[in-house]
Amino acid sequence: MTDNINRLKDKDNPTETEKKHIPVIEGPSMMTAGGTYEVTVSVGIEPHVMEENHYIEWIDLYLADQKIGRVELGPSAEKAEATFNVTPHEELIGEKEFEVCHIRGVNVCGDCGLTSVITDFKAIESCNVHGLWESSMEVEVMSSKQKPGKKCSWKA
Repeated sequence: MTDNINRLKDKDNPTETEKKHIPVIEGPSMMTAGGTYEVTVSVGIEPHVMEENHYIEWIDLYLADQKIGRVELGPSAEKAEATFNVTPHEELIGEKEFEVCHIRGVNVCGDCGLTSVITDFKAIESCNVHGLWESSMEVEVMSSKQKPGKKCSWKA
């Protein structure tokens, strides 16, 4: 399935088709495990049309390869946009550590004991004419076990 997914080829010079089909993810760049965050995915740098013969069928959102949800759209939808509530779980930090420890590892701040992982949101949308489109956005998920009043100075 991933071979049939379109992606932005040159972010500095998108084609007209890419401008109208690439998912645009708006959400926090940093989240704390256990908190709930709003993430909005709109289709297109330039808004995609929602007409009887050309429309977005659905939008999916993932966090670290875990599906957050799908919003069904269609020609009657006012706009090609979906809002998701995302609640990252503490286990995500340990799971990603296991998955990527040889590549990026888990970041541990020596001053505060804060543990975090850098992962990504991934949005996939389906256009009834132009097929599947995907984009991603990097996000840091921090442990909720940070000591109260302590701030971490760790930076990626």
